[in-house]
Amino acid sequence: MTQPIAIGIDFGGTNFKVALVAEDGRVLVKSSAPTDTTATPESVIAQVANLAESLLDDGHIARENVVGAGLGSPGPLDFDRGMVIHSVNLPTWENVPVRDLLAKRLNLPVALDNDANAAAFGEYWAGAGKGGGDFVMLTLGTGLGAGVVLGGKILHGHYDNAGELGHMIVVPGGLPCGCGQRGCVEQYAAAATVARRVHRAIEEGEDSLLSPMVKEGVSIDAKTVVEAMGKGDAVCKRIWDEACTYLAIACVNIQHAFNPESIVLGGGMAEAGDVVLDPVRSHFARNTWRLESDRPHIRLAALGYDAGVIGAAGLAWNAVAEVRPRDSLTP
Repeated sequence: MTQPIAIGIDFGGTNFKVALVAEDGRVLVKSSAPTDTTATPESVIAQVANLAESLLDDGHIARENVVGAGLGSPGPLDFDRGMVIHSVNLPTWENVPVRDLLAKRLNLPVALDNDANAAAFGEYWAGAGKGGGDFVMLTLGTGLGAGVVLGGKILHGHYDNAGELGHMIVVPGGLPCGCGQRGCVEQYAAAATVARRVHRAIEEGEDSLLSPMVKEGVSIDAKTVVEAMGKGDAVCKRIWDEACTYLAIACVNIQHAFNPESIVLGGGMAEAGDVVLDPVRSHFARNTWRLESDRPHIRLAALGYDAGVIGAAGLAWNAVAEVRPRDSLTP
């Protein structure tokens, strides 16, 4: 293979994924492996680099055709120094210069951003936001991650914490959040928290089709909730609609804060498709202002679980575009 490629790495606490990605965002080949959370940072980085090099060897790709690598990592991060300051999922990682360690191991330039930003950039560059303008992505999974792309650039903020939109407060004094606040939208509108709220309602005595599962100690998830809704379960319908309402309110706040062309919903809850998209759009239209017709398009993500590796590779391609004359990746 002679075409130039970038290496995209999505660095998770459970698994890491590596992909070789063309300049148009196509994934040429990819692989994954479990993350050893007890290993030293150096050994984990070596494992990641070894997998990337194996993909290059298997694809018969010459090293001179690799423009660089991009890494999406859990944070918080220090972008200037290329460091993972701390990671909940990687307890041995404290102030790890991951960018430079990986660059040295691969002998390539490495671009670093957090995993949510990388996924958002992937959707902006090659997915649901392709060809559009300013863009915000909400990932509705275990928590509520987010990324903001303005003018083709990921927004980091003065303290490197911009885009923590899951911690917008939508219910003052509401449910406690692991961040230390109360009433964060993450506690109402993420896939895991929807399931947890249904579970709690059943434990408190509300009758549901899922009551036998809860009594037997069987875990439920967002998919289970959606299935029960389809069978007419009133508890699941109520909590799902509340989640969509709070998510719509968050989208109204995003509209006024960033005025994006689009807001894209991804992650486990978004796998419900129109079951989440239609009520969010409806509640958004009911709650937003009437002074201007500047409503963002609310869409579902298109890249699925490849968004992180595609976006990470896109960071590498953008770094190339910034140092030599060529077409930018920005739409």
